Amino acid sequence: MQNVYAEIKKDKQIWKFCFYGFLKNLKFFEPYLYIYLLANGLSLFKVGVLFAIREIVTYIFEVPSGIFADSYGKKTELLICFTFYIISFIFFFLSTNYMVIVIAMIFFGLGEAFRSGTHKAMIYSYLEQKGWFSYKGFVYGRTRSFSLLGSSISAFLSIIFVLKLPAMRWIFLICILPYILDFLLILSYPNSLNEKNESDLSIKKFLLIVL
Repeated sequence: MQNVYAEIKKDKQIWKFCFYGFLKNLKFFEPYLYIYLLANGLSLFKVGVLFAIREIVTYIFEVPSGIFADSYGKKTELLICFTFYIISFIFFFLSTNYMVIVIAMIFFGLGEAFRSGTHKAMIYSYLEQKGWFSYKGFVYGRTRSFSLLGSSISAFLSIIFVLKLPAMRWIFLICILPYILDFLLILSYPNSLNEKNESDLSIKKFLLIVL
């Protein structure tokens, strides 16, 4: 058993899973998002509407994103997810008016919907492929620790960025860098993790059922 734990710790893909969570949680903007929105002259009501829009978009696309993963693969879905995040950060940086921020929130909500549960499913798939599924608690705990480390470092660095940057909006451009790195990291995942599940339910059929 000890040999298995040692093998898991040395496994290259497990390390990639760990660094995925670390980079994903480098959300330097997060502690200051409310302040940033209020500094743009928005009322508390408009700020509340923005967060409601984000949550509604995430909720609406939760199921379609799952269907997309089954049809095109989880790796493909995660790549699109980080593309949405990066587009969102660009719109936040360019936020000249309320509608631009609304668009930023919509793309961020899409990113959340496409990310939710996807990476965890990829971890479980990899463990099944390696015959390590009984060690899922150990592996997930290890990857989660890197996510928490990323959150801790992010909170500390965000203070320095906010104090040193010429304007608070520049923090969104800085956030793009770790997300680009995460995009490239996911791109390096083996194609075996981009497995597709045959299903009779397509996005088109789902929309027809719902509508």
